[in-house]
Amino acid sequence: MKTNIFSFNRLGLLFQRFFAERSRYELIQWVTMMIVFMFIRNINPAMLIAILVSGVIYASNFYKEIHSSGNGAAYFMIPASQLEKTIVGVVITSFYYFAMIIITYVIGNLLGTLLNNLIASTNVMQMIGLNFIHHSDLQWKLFDISLKPEIIEKGQNFFERTHSSFFLGLFGLFLLGQSIYLLGSIYFKRVPFFATLLALNVIQTIIGIVFLTEFVLIVGNIYNLGGISNSYDLGQTVGHTIYNLVHKLPEIIFWLLSPFFWIVSYFRLTEKQV
Repeated sequence: MKTNIFSFNRLGLLFQRFFAERSRYELIQWVTMMIVFMFIRNINPAMLIAILVSGVIYASNFYKEIHSSGNGAAYFMIPASQLEKTIVGVVITSFYYFAMIIITYVIGNLLGTLLNNLIASTNVMQMIGLNFIHHSDLQWKLFDISLKPEIIEKGQNFFERTHSSFFLGLFGLFLLGQSIYLLGSIYFKRVPFFATLLALNVIQTIIGIVFLTEFVLIVGNIYNLGGISNSYDLGQTVGHTIYNLVHKLPEIIFWLLSPFFWIVSYFRLTEKQV
């Protein structure tokens, strides 16, 4: 059944269907992430990698049922519009997942710190010759505004310069990754995560070649630029140039990329039904 009418009631039923069918998987997912955060709660790079990588893997598998002949037919026969189905995908993979990842981080941080201090307060580790567990104060490094990974030059931070806070920048980057891999879950039938990753690398390579070609045609011999010797690293030059160009893009473009991919996902999902 196909309908073009938006209904909050049908939208609510779609959410109920999702959680009814995936409640066990969701429980395993969040318990696992909670355990992961118990061990990496104070490791800045590991926390960011866990959030971003687990998120895109989650998004890349969201629409996998539409690629199955039986499950796909059943899914498209659900009496709901493609707009409603797309909204469910966006809300679940982006906003719901981010909220749950923060909740699991909070719980994992609390439990991990408590467990660490309980072990540190005993003599068990010393008795077996392991002294790497020590008492630790409760820290919330994920929410720490001073969490500033350096991109190219010391003091230059993409999140700090383009957003009011690092955490807001992390959320924006998370939305962008989720929107891209959600689209990939609709496009690719097999191993959508790796297929989307490969497609991204191919597109980035093509754009990089085009950019570098135009740069050389406009500027000329890149090694003869003022103050740049022939021994200067070409990769570093291009890296600085690309960073400076991206850095100057209006912030609104960054935030509009995710809605753009959501719109493309909607039309692609509509094509799949047709």
